[in-house]
Amino acid sequence: MIVRLTLLGSTVLALLATPAAAAVPASGWSFETVDGSVHVSADRKHITVCDEKDDGTSVNAEYATSILGTYKVSDGNGPRSGCGTDSTLIFRIDVFKMCITEGPFRNCHRSVWIK
Repeated sequence: MIVRLTLLGSTVLALLATPAAAAVPASGWSFETVDGSVHVSADRKHITVCDEKDDGTSVNAEYATSILGTYKVSDGNGPRSGCGTDSTLIFRIDVFKMCITEGPFRNCHRSVWIK
């Protein structure tokens, strides 16, 4: 009985002492719709937003960094298709969301939390 408890105890300790592998996608994080897409790099320092259509809507992304700064990046050419990028120097991107603007109306999709 003591041998079983010792074996069980050492197994539990070994599992607790082993660091968990990070669940970071090798290619980063993305959110896509038919209107556009947002991609954050694996190092969480670069963000790209793309407008996929020439349809009168513009696509942009709002994001926040680890120092609680909030920023916005757009494709740079309004309702025409194209991509825009932004980067952080020191801090990492923690959350982002894609927003679509059509005329006076702005609709944002759900936030994507990275950590």
